[in-house]
Amino acid sequence: MIKKFVIPGALSLFLLNSCSSDKTKSEALTEANKVHLESVAIHDSFEKEIDEKKRSAVAVGDSVLIFKLDSLHNLVELWEEGIIEVPDFEHEHHHEDGAHHHEHKSAPQMTDESMLDYQRNTKAAIEELQKDLNQLKD
Repeated sequence: MIKKFVIPGALSLFLLNSCSSDKTKSEALTEANKVHLESVAIHDSFEKEIDEKKRSAVAVGDSVLIFKLDSLHNLVELWEEGIIEVPDFEHEHHHEDGAHHHEHKSAPQMTDESMLDYQRNTKAAIEELQKDLNQLKD
């Protein structure tokens, strides 16, 4: 008697699950996630570079450079606060040595195109900070 209900029930669950949860992601959301991951990669590189420059500045006692690097570090922390994940994508970026500085906020309600614009603006902001860092002399 149980077999009468178990097999059809399992089959029904399988069909429901395969039909309802396989939602296709739009091109805009897929691109937004790509841009998000690029931004995070730039951020990770930025943090490594700022740490290296600060170690060098401390070693030579360059207080002006240390101040500028601290200011850039504060700006990147503000940038981190604005990071939002692209909905329906796994959290794919990695953090070395357990470092995990930014919070993974849920995305507010917005269109896919708005999410793409947001991610492009976020990337432009971190690229600008990276450019400022590259202009500092060691």
